[in-house]
Amino acid sequence: MGKSLARVALLGVCAAGAACTTLAPASRPVPTPAPRPAPPPAEDTRPSPAPLPPPSGAGSRPAPEPPRDVPAPRPQSDASGASGVLLEQSRAQRAAGSLPAARASLERALRLDPNNAALWLELGELELQTGNMSQAATMARKAMTLAGRDLRLSSRAERLLRAAE
Repeated sequence: MGKSLARVALLGVCAAGAACTTLAPASRPVPTPAPRPAPPPAEDTRPSPAPLPPPSGAGSRPAPEPPRDVPAPRPQSDASGASGVLLEQSRAQRAAGSLPAARASLERALRLDPNNAALWLELGELELQTGNMSQAATMARKAMTLAGRDLRLSSRAERLLRAAE
């Protein structure tokens, strides 16, 4: 029985050795496959759709554009809010003969609403009244720039500019 036990042991060692020889040695790196290039993009070979026929009764006029959400322009002729209150205060001060106070009120209104042509006109007219012609002309030009399509303010600014020059 000793010989058969030795044979079994030998057979086991051989089997273990055979199993070990089929594995890759640890010193050899395992090759990794190279990444495949991406396939080229497929071209769209579908035919383009045919143009739509005009709707019946369309005539030769183009279709109207959809309405845009454009805010209505603010009337430039009147100041609003706090600048409007200051404008009225300035007019009252000017009528009472308090020109420095009227100027101060207009300057405060312009700090609140610097793009209001009516305020620039009022200040220009005040400058003209005090004899400061170059400042009056400058204010008139500024008002003309800001008046846009408001013909009343534009013509008022032109009159101020002519009087100042």
